[in-house]
Amino acid sequence: MTTRISVSLSWDDAFDADETRSMMRQIGADQIACLQGPGPALTDVLNTIDDDRIELVGWSSHDGPVPLSWLRRVAGQWVRHHEDVPVVVHAGVVRPGQELSDEWRTVTGEEAPLHSPAWQDFPTFRHHLFTCRGPRCNAAGAADLHARLQEKLAQSHALDTDVLITVTGCMYPCNSAPLIVVWPDGRCIQLTEDNLDRVAAELAGPSRQ
Repeated sequence: MTTRISVSLSWDDAFDADETRSMMRQIGADQIACLQGPGPALTDVLNTIDDDRIELVGWSSHDGPVPLSWLRRVAGQWVRHHEDVPVVVHAGVVRPGQELSDEWRTVTGEEAPLHSPAWQDFPTFRHHLFTCRGPRCNAAGAADLHARLQEKLAQSHALDTDVLITVTGCMYPCNSAPLIVVWPDGRCIQLTEDNLDRVAAELAGPSRQ
């Protein structure tokens, strides 16, 4: 028997329960898993399967790049400890309304590992920015505002150098949705259309203007 798993690839996708169910039907999957974000972790789902073949289909509702290579890496890590179970990954990311191709890639266990010397130390930064993607923040437009803030920080060359961004679930206080929290300052900021440019400039710092 074959088990097909529909795997959401992005944090936003994992949060979208309706799209997850829709993609599961579109893909013809038996189970769902998440590469990142809330929901059943891929390795936990794989550990529950006792079948002759496992098919992994990575999907996203977004048009931009998504970490499909990480799907193979995580699957490769699992296969290294379960060499008797054939695992294949659909060759491309599946989007809403798109049919599956006939191209599958076998997970060999020789994929890049999940650990690297480059990831040993926490990166240096001036600000660690936590962006809330809880239900109230999402409903208040967090996805769009956070994406635009990240784009502005990238344009000023402050992203991942001066400013490290981590997406989180609910942090409170929800009445300040959509919320971002700046450390080490300890500031809670309600991000809005009116203050978006100012917040981006403050986080980037004078040397990045």
